[in-house]
Amino acid sequence: MSSLTTASKMGEVLQLETEINVSTGHVSPRTKPFKLWSTLGIAYSITSTPLAIGTYLAVSIGVGGSPVSIFGYTMVVILDMCVCVSLAEMASIMPHSAGQIFWTAILAPKPRARPLSYIVGWFTSAGYFCWTAACFLITSQLIFALVEICRTTFIVQPWHYYLGYVGTGLFAVVINIPLFKWYPYILNGLVVYINVGSLFVMIALLVRAHPKQSADFVFVDFVNNTGWNSKGVVFFLGLLPGLTAVNGFDCAAHMAEEMPHPHRQVPQVMVLSALLSAISGLVMLLVYMFCITDPANLLAPVGGQPIAQLMVDSFNNLPMTIVGVLVFIICFLFASSTLLTTFSRVLWSFSREGGMPFSDTMARMNAGSSIPVNAVLLGFLVCVLIGLLELGSSTALNAILGAGILFIFASYAIPITCALLQYRRALAATHYFDLGKIFGPALNVISVVWICFIFIWLCFPLYVPVTGVTMNFAIVVFAVVAVLSTINWFAWSNKRFRCPEATMQTSNREVSA
Repeated sequence: MSSLTTASKMGEVLQLETEINVSTGHVSPRTKPFKLWSTLGIAYSITSTPLAIGTYLAVSIGVGGSPVSIFGYTMVVILDMCVCVSLAEMASIMPHSAGQIFWTAILAPKPRARPLSYIVGWFTSAGYFCWTAACFLITSQLIFALVEICRTTFIVQPWHYYLGYVGTGLFAVVINIPLFKWYPYILNGLVVYINVGSLFVMIALLVRAHPKQSADFVFVDFVNNTGWNSKGVVFFLGLLPGLTAVNGFDCAAHMAEEMPHPHRQVPQVMVLSALLSAISGLVMLLVYMFCITDPANLLAPVGGQPIAQLMVDSFNNLPMTIVGVLVFIICFLFASSTLLTTFSRVLWSFSREGGMPFSDTMARMNAGSSIPVNAVLLGFLVCVLIGLLELGSSTALNAILGAGILFIFASYAIPITCALLQYRRALAATHYFDLGKIFGPALNVISVVWICFIFIWLCFPLYVPVTGVTMNFAIVVFAVVAVLSTINWFAWSNKRFRCPEATMQTSNREVSA
């Protein structure tokens, strides 16, 4: 079937299955747990930008300083929004829980659609795997940072972090399976909680931090502790916090089959979440920078978390510090839950098409609860296993976590490139979020160029000379996943993987609604 024919079919009447199919995992229209606000809760909490940006303060201080953080963040947000709206347009006309895996299957040249869709599936799965593991670890670090703050004689061991890591994962499993019926209500409050928590931290820092940094420190003073001689190199290396803090645009797309009007709601969530994250993140970043009272302390922070050290230094008050760190811990606990939700939906939708080993098991939907329980449990299990690396080498785990953004960006670039190569013919049908004939191609080109450009910088080590500790192994992890996906292709999926098929189509009436 040609891309043009597929696009024209997007104008037909909405047609969904009427019952849960346990073998394929499709969800009936009677079971749509996620609405606009609850899905926004998932998307916004995954990045938790106004709070999460604080966990990168060690990078911000040593790699360019505050000016690179602020101006680099602004540049990243603008260019990342081009990527976001490019994906949102695809989600509008092609809503599907497989997200970019499905879009690639539709947009790629027919002879290459199957292998490209397959590799995008692996990149997407690997990306959310890395991010989920990262969130588990950050939550554990924050928990033990609080322990160290309350008991200054306590010495954290690697196995302590691992226990916190597993405990965070178990919390996420409980939210995603036994408490799932309450999950949408929890998500409805997450957007409010993150913003109220951010407001508390912001006001408390502004009131308590003394002395505050000067405008020159925040906007002018360039700091280079990297060993690189070029300021340009340091600037691009300093983009990492912004790249990580405003991302994950596709997470709402993976909820498409669990939303009543995905053709409209998915792009709304994608754009609203990105804008909310971008604006709130910039405001909080400015507050953090003005309220740093001792920059040197952030390079060796309590519990390995610079935001905890910032509150210790700036609040200079134990009760307030405890409350502030608890705000972050609760936020990251629920971010871990939403990341496991998205990761499990990616595994579930990809397994339905035979993209993973044991796909028949992973693609099963629990008929009673409409939850892909097997995919949730597998997501938890693989994160727990990879977390064992923390017991032996934090560098190895950091490499896996740093590769997450490489995988996600690669999974974005492929369908956008495919759309450009076929002159956006598959996006010609009338749809809710239409970028138009002029802005659409321009934004798509900017997105692809930007992803290719930043992909290179994400592979650079932050510090030189390069040692086993400072080496950036992200590209090595990327290569390992590429090799594993190739082995799986020939050993399992070559004869089993099929391109995802449309499970929902939008009507012209609904698009114009």
